[in-house]
Amino acid sequence: MYRNPAENLVFTDRIKAVEEDVRSRLRPQSAREGTYLICPTSTRGQNPFADVFEEMPDAPYVIALAHAIVRSWLVTPVVIRPHEAVVGITRPAYPLIEHFSWGIQIYEWALSPKEQEKEIPRINALQDRLTPLDRSHIDRAGAAMVGEEIYREIGENHIFHAGDYQGHTLPNYVTLLDNGLDGMLEIIDRYAAQNVKDRETADFYEANRILARGMIAYLEQYASHARTAAETEADPVQKRYYEEIAENCAYVAHKKPKTLYQAVQLAWVLSLWDWVDCLGRIDQFFFPYYEYSKANGDVITPEESVASFMFKIWECGAHNTTIGGCHPADGTDATNELSYLLLQVLRNIHSTHPRMVVRISEDTPTELTDLVLKLWSEGMCDPTVVSDTTVIPGLLKLGVTLEDARNYATLGCQEIEIPGKCNTGCEDGSFNLAKVLEIAMRGGKSTVHPEMQIGPVTKPFTECDTFDELYEGFKEQIRYFTSIHLPLCRKGQECRAANHSKLLKGLFTDGCLEKGIPHDAGGPIYGYGLVETAGLAAAADSLMAIRKLVFDEKRIGKDELMRMLETDFNGFESQRQMLLNNVPKFGNDNPEVDGLAADLLDFFWTEIGKYETGRGGVYTGACSLLEGGVNYGKAMGALPDGRHAGEPLGNTMGPRPGADVSGLTAMLNSVARLPMQKGVGGTTLNVILTTRMLETAELRRKISDALRSFLANGGCMAQITTANKEDLLDAQIHPERHGNLIVRVGGYSAPFLSLTADLQEEIISRYV
Repeated sequence: MYRNPAENLVFTDRIKAVEEDVRSRLRPQSAREGTYLICPTSTRGQNPFADVFEEMPDAPYVIALAHAIVRSWLVTPVVIRPHEAVVGITRPAYPLIEHFSWGIQIYEWALSPKEQEKEIPRINALQDRLTPLDRSHIDRAGAAMVGEEIYREIGENHIFHAGDYQGHTLPNYVTLLDNGLDGMLEIIDRYAAQNVKDRETADFYEANRILARGMIAYLEQYASHARTAAETEADPVQKRYYEEIAENCAYVAHKKPKTLYQAVQLAWVLSLWDWVDCLGRIDQFFFPYYEYSKANGDVITPEESVASFMFKIWECGAHNTTIGGCHPADGTDATNELSYLLLQVLRNIHSTHPRMVVRISEDTPTELTDLVLKLWSEGMCDPTVVSDTTVIPGLLKLGVTLEDARNYATLGCQEIEIPGKCNTGCEDGSFNLAKVLEIAMRGGKSTVHPEMQIGPVTKPFTECDTFDELYEGFKEQIRYFTSIHLPLCRKGQECRAANHSKLLKGLFTDGCLEKGIPHDAGGPIYGYGLVETAGLAAAADSLMAIRKLVFDEKRIGKDELMRMLETDFNGFESQRQMLLNNVPKFGNDNPEVDGLAADLLDFFWTEIGKYETGRGGVYTGACSLLEGGVNYGKAMGALPDGRHAGEPLGNTMGPRPGADVSGLTAMLNSVARLPMQKGVGGTTLNVILTTRMLETAELRRKISDALRSFLANGGCMAQITTANKEDLLDAQIHPERHGNLIVRVGGYSAPFLSLTADLQEEIISRYV
């Protein structure tokens, strides 16, 4: 039943009731991305982080932080909703709260004006304690490298962003499930006995004990609340539910799980405390418990356990889950019954969450891809598909062992790492190649203040006698700005280390407890970093136009082209049409321009691979830019590819929006020529597969074959938008007709109507 796309999973009456309840209170996609709730009345005015740091003025930072994290969870209301089996809600948006992206965050908007009068002075007085290193640490380093004036100008040119990105990583759910929380305390004590040689290390281990005990207390709170609720509940069915919840929470508060129901409850608590971030290979680490419950029975059915867990992710906004792929030990296909069941639950939910990624290899069963295609045909944008054939060899080149590489999973907005063993920094920064081309064409001068030299002096475009001179100058500018960018990314890593931004993640990440080193200070086994890459297609198309029309065919003069760009093609529309239509564009299976894009990307990703992170390991490439392609585009002038000033650059590894006019296969062939094995931070591709293209089994099989070929021959990822262009256009005029219209942005799915006008137009521009 789970495997058959023609059959939908039918929920039990209990799960149907939970689904209806979730839908009735489901928050907008943007709110779920934040993974916190709007403060309920019972938490108004509470500021548990400020309370703890005031109460512990002399405590080491990491100890106070651990106590504050625990306090914030234990003062959060205990909420058990009718019918549900898996319990636990996200924290309210307290005015101070820790986050894995940076450390303790300040949410002034969580306070009323009257509350701000009281709390903001408290927060300001504690600021130095709350944040050992802030963003100024990065900016001071940048100013020291190039001088304050040049550093400010680099920022105004929007060449890169360094050191202040999200920082998603995957904790090791297997470690928790295999040991339980009491077992985690034993592990902490064992490694502390081996490693404690100073106060700092002792404090680190004690902070981890505080967190583990806090999670135990949290589960005990829920067990107690459920027991009390059962005593006063008149309805016998709900009374039984409360009793089951109480027993389940009390059990996993101390013992490692045996059944699937126990496993999903314990895993959900870790997910909550991890900001409902990313979960990794859920069909793999839950499967032994699924098999046990199928064979031996359980308090609730395995289907109810899986649906309950997925509903929690759906409501609370977890960023990513992964299914499929291979077994780490021998590389054989690991698809199992749970893989299909998870997809069927996702199919029933039919929303922007849970985000799901399916790993694809030549051994992936056709039944799995058939079910994936069926979800797309019904208007879903999930799941994304990712290539084992590309990713595993790429990870090996980063020094990952074969067994670990086979165990990779996705996180964040399609980044890649090894569950429970990594800190990729996700993302350490982003870099706009197209902007550097603008600067290179001006000989290293600013595009904001043209008189200012902000890069090395290279020949301006108008003085270059050959295309190769321009291209080499461009590469020199890339080298230079990379040499600024990546040390600044490392400064961002120093901030996270000082702020213990991933304190909880370290408790469940291999290497941290073993070495006595925190997560952001180099504790995990793998510490490679990633750089989001913007503007590749725009840069390659522009270089192609210059080579063909200026140097080869001499149809446009160098001075003339610069005037065209400086005036945003005002008075040069015929020449602009020549640039748009008479030059091959990346994304159309043209070996010449595709080769240029591949060479440029290989150069940049080779260059970043020369730099070490502060965590151990080098940088790899990535491209999952969210709104970055739109925002970087706004900061740019006109380009030689015919692009007007301010237009979007595109937010994945694909062609510029609307440039691929030769069909799906041609576009996939172009992207497959890129050196994706050097960019295994997660290099996704927007693919439009309208529901009309997926209407029949025959059409779906053809699309499946094309995508499997792409993933087997150099492609890394494909994320899907299934909306028809006519529906998008109609949604702008008649939004009331299209409330469930889902699209892909640049790493996540979103309701089309929730997007800004700029993003809506960027998505529409992808259709040709």
